[in-house]
Amino acid sequence: MTKRLLTLVSALLLSLLINAQNLIIPKPVSEKAGEGHFVLNEKTVLNSNEKSSFNINYLKGKLELATGYRLESKNRDENRISLMLVSDQNIKPEGYLLEVNPSEIVIKATTSAGIFYGIQTLLQIVPASVYSGRSTAADNWNIASVSIEDYPRFGYRGMMLDVSRTFFDAQTVKKYIEWLAHHKINTLHWHLTDDNGWRIEIKKYPLLTEKGAWRGENEVLAPAFGSGKERYGGFYTQNEIKEIVKFAAERNIEIVPEIDLPGHSKAVTASYPNVACNHSDNSVSVQGEGQNVWCVGKEENFKMLENIMKELAKLFPGKYIHIGGDEVNYTAWDNCPSCAALKEREGMKTNEELLNYFVRRMEKIVEKTGKKMAGWDEILDGGDLHGETRVYAWRSVEKGIESVRKGQPTIMMPGAYCYFDMKYSPIERGHNWAGIVSTEKTYSLDPTGTAALNEEESKLIVGVQGALWTELLGWPAKFLDYQTFPRLAAVAEVGWSLQSIRKWDDFNNRLERGHYNRMANMGISFRLPYPVVNYEDGAIRVKLPYEWAVIRYTSDESEPTALSPVYKGEIFTDKPEKYRFATFYKDDIKSITVTAENGGYRYLSPSVEITTNLEEGKHNKIHNLTDYKSDTYFRTTRRLAAGDYLTYTFAEPVKSSRIIVETGMPVVDFYWITDGYVEYSYDGAEFVKGEEFKRGTATIIPDKPVKAVRIKVTGPNDGYVAGFRDLKIE
Repeated sequence: MTKRLLTLVSALLLSLLINAQNLIIPKPVSEKAGEGHFVLNEKTVLNSNEKSSFNINYLKGKLELATGYRLESKNRDENRISLMLVSDQNIKPEGYLLEVNPSEIVIKATTSAGIFYGIQTLLQIVPASVYSGRSTAADNWNIASVSIEDYPRFGYRGMMLDVSRTFFDAQTVKKYIEWLAHHKINTLHWHLTDDNGWRIEIKKYPLLTEKGAWRGENEVLAPAFGSGKERYGGFYTQNEIKEIVKFAAERNIEIVPEIDLPGHSKAVTASYPNVACNHSDNSVSVQGEGQNVWCVGKEENFKMLENIMKELAKLFPGKYIHIGGDEVNYTAWDNCPSCAALKEREGMKTNEELLNYFVRRMEKIVEKTGKKMAGWDEILDGGDLHGETRVYAWRSVEKGIESVRKGQPTIMMPGAYCYFDMKYSPIERGHNWAGIVSTEKTYSLDPTGTAALNEEESKLIVGVQGALWTELLGWPAKFLDYQTFPRLAAVAEVGWSLQSIRKWDDFNNRLERGHYNRMANMGISFRLPYPVVNYEDGAIRVKLPYEWAVIRYTSDESEPTALSPVYKGEIFTDKPEKYRFATFYKDDIKSITVTAENGGYRYLSPSVEITTNLEEGKHNKIHNLTDYKSDTYFRTTRRLAAGDYLTYTFAEPVKSSRIIVETGMPVVDFYWITDGYVEYSYDGAEFVKGEEFKRGTATIIPDKPVKAVRIKVTGPNDGYVAGFRDLKIE
């Protein structure tokens, strides 16, 4: 390589580094480029005046692993990185000053947390390999001069992770915490218990984990969410909890544990049946779980709860314990003599008042441990709360406003913006009851700007939080990453950056041009936007999701891989339905696979009649199975049982190459057939047994025209209802 070319390459790399200063997420309060650059090399030294060595060792470990340099920790006037705790009233809590010039890098803060967040910003202005520890020859460790002043908008910046529906081991939780820390998130709301699993060891009540942490065919908890008949589950020992809490605290993340009460408690009532109300009530909660409510009329239950909270408080040093309080099946209390007697004794008329009674009792129990109580926004119903009880507003922005106007400290996390189990787009996997939650939708939330709140009310909105419920996370691999990121990056900026400096186009540019690379190096299999593919005038044309995106494709209906050809221009074909396209990032991360929007499969739609022994409810009727619309389906009124059937009979035999039989809700992969098979008939009388259902789907490859297709159920499904869909006939 010539000297002139080397000079040009160096200039280009330096230019990219300077530009990269504008790619920081979350966006700093103030950032001013300087002249020259700091050279990080084998002579660089690190020093700190902090008593704790964590921050300096944390930074040292990241830099040494990525650069291969051995960085000594000592004082020197030049080529040094300094972490300095200072007394400066101009630096706000968790805030920092970062100064990079040719002779030194200095991070100043009034707290160790501020130093840590300064380190996170520093990591974003060096090569992204600092996160993976695997540098390349192209990495340039010349750091452009810059002055950054930064501090968070909100003191609470959180993420909720549900580990009940899908269990994640301790190592995965630590990795997740590390990712949160890189985004300046300071709270992990840890949803540890629910109907589908109790995940924390409580020594006084060992059955909670011996029985309540497991589900399966021979367990006290039935299979759920595709976990299957085999034993599924797990829990964290108290030693593991302590280890995770310490790991999080070192990264300035407080863990708020949640024990969901008095509903969402099937794991408790299955392990200790006396906790439930004394009746044979068969009603179910909104999630379809029966007998999942604590009896409020049994005084001994409050003693049990007091013992649980004592153990919980010793494990989690943070200020708050979250007790849930949401989605209680009030019918359980309506049919309970003990609850009815309590209501009469206390002069209560409604179940909301009974819930408030339970919540107020829990406030006292939690406060006896030295903590404060938190709960979902349902705890606002039925009566007053203690002034320091924290409300997590999930049902709507309006619920958050109601909370602060009642004087409660409030976390804004409305599902329509912050629930990451929702779909990114209509064609991607996920729930949609709260709407489509794209990254842009998440980013659009202004926690205090949604109503005419006065200054005091605005102060009660103490933060913002994302949430990931995990009933859909059993598969595919790394769906945890996909559903969280990059939406978590959007929540991080909503919580940290001033509203006045936030703009979607700017954020999205920083995300695509800088943060994708960082997340990839962190080991996050984040969600990539998919290409838009159209077929017109005999040619397939692809619109890239961003200008430098790499799109790979196949022409034989198979999934694109890193070895598939790159799309470079229009493709002329008379068989557009054979083509598949996906966005790739560094060949390791890919988007969902798509076909041409107006050139994909033209499924056949023959006239069909449905016969079944299953009843239909008020919505999602049986006739939906005859309209051949991809977004409609038939939903049963109950759980399936062996012997149930549903038959599609065509007016005339249908010639086809393949018939795909899908069950469950469209795209969501929920309420599918767990046990059963498909059979088909050429004459409408004699049937041939076909495939068993796998993840709710079976395929028929017929030899001749088919007159009827029948679904035969051989065992209960793992949802409280089931869904059936239109046949896909090719």
